Amino acid sequence: MGSFNEADDNVVARITPASVKQAILEIGVSSDCEAVFVSCTSMRVARIIEEVEKELGKPVTSSNHALAWHMLRLGGIGEQIAGKGELFRRSLG
Repeated sequence: MGSFNEADDNVVARITPASVKQAILEIGVSSDCEAVFVSCTSMRVARIIEEVEKELGKPVTSSNHALAWHMLRLGGIGEQIAGKGELFRRSLG
C-alpha cells in the first residue's frame, strides 16, 4: 500500500502522471504484488497504464479506468481498445 498522504483533492489532481507512475512502479515491483489498483478518482492514471503495465509486467487499473471499461462493455462496445492497458483488451464475460 502506498499513499501521497495528501488530503486536499485539488492538490491530488495536480500530482503529475510521472509521479503517479513512479509510485506505481515502486509498489508494483514487489514479488508479493500481483496487480496495482490506484483508488483515488483524482489521480490521472489512464494515460500511463499501458506504459506502466509493460514495465511492471503486471496489471494496473484505477477506479475511473475500471468504471470506463465497465460502462463501455455494458453499453455493448466490446472491442479491444489499444493503448489503455490489459483491462481494455478483455470482454465483459
